[in-house]
Amino acid sequence: MSRRLVVTADDLGLGPRTNEAIVDLAARGRITSTTLMPVAPGARDAVDRVRAAGVADPRLHVTLTSARELPPWRPLATDVASLTDGDGTFHILPSRIHGAGEPAELRREMRAQLFWMHEYGLRPTGLDSHSGSLYGRRGLSAALRFCAEQSLAFRLPRRLPRLVDVGLRGRLRRRYDEAVGAALDLGLSLPETLVSTWLPGRMLVSYGQLRALVLGQLRALPDGVSELVLHPAPASAAGRLDAAEGRKRVWELRLLHDPLFLKTLHRERIGLVPAW
Repeated sequence: MSRRLVVTADDLGLGPRTNEAIVDLAARGRITSTTLMPVAPGARDAVDRVRAAGVADPRLHVTLTSARELPPWRPLATDVASLTDGDGTFHILPSRIHGAGEPAELRREMRAQLFWMHEYGLRPTGLDSHSGSLYGRRGLSAALRFCAEQSLAFRLPRRLPRLVDVGLRGRLRRRYDEAVGAALDLGLSLPETLVSTWLPGRMLVSYGQLRALVLGQLRALPDGVSELVLHPAPASAAGRLDAAEGRKRVWELRLLHDPLFLKTLHRERIGLVPAW
């Protein structure tokens, strides 16, 4: 098969109920990869569940922002003032990191989160960014260097998904092209492209719309190893989030159990793999 897909459930560590749903998906073979947020309140619970189920170690989901609807989260590193508010907790908006995050402090916190996973016996093979906080100029440069130093793959697609590409012009487009070039020069492993439910929850009016959005992207998948990124959660956990975003996560969980999703992968001859 020339088209291969990593099916990833992000946000392991968000809480026990989300952890349970994601690890169950991994144990059933519905997903091939997970990502873990070491600063989130359910991170240790996630480690225990991963070990008990015998599923693959998650990648590092570098988390530099707090969740709007939940109690704020704190960095694992010390002396990272540019990443926090006055009370020592992460900012809510990723834009604060884009504008003020000091590269040395970004690397310090990435290292602390990676070593936290190492301390619990996990060996992630790749790194990605929660809420896009690493995709500003400062964060992206720091992340590329860090991944090269630690021999980690990085979630930066070689080619942009069409729904994202149409809106990227001018300076932002040049920055993206430069970043991909820099990553390849450093020898980093990158996914070919990304598939996801790109629309915000408020713009998704039905499960059928979400499913059609994902399946359409799968049918147009290019050759190479791409990644489908979802944030599945059961209703019991999603209810703590914004209503529209919580509903979207419930629908993403439903998609991974949907026979039509599996039939589309088979019909399109898309093979599932654990990593890019």
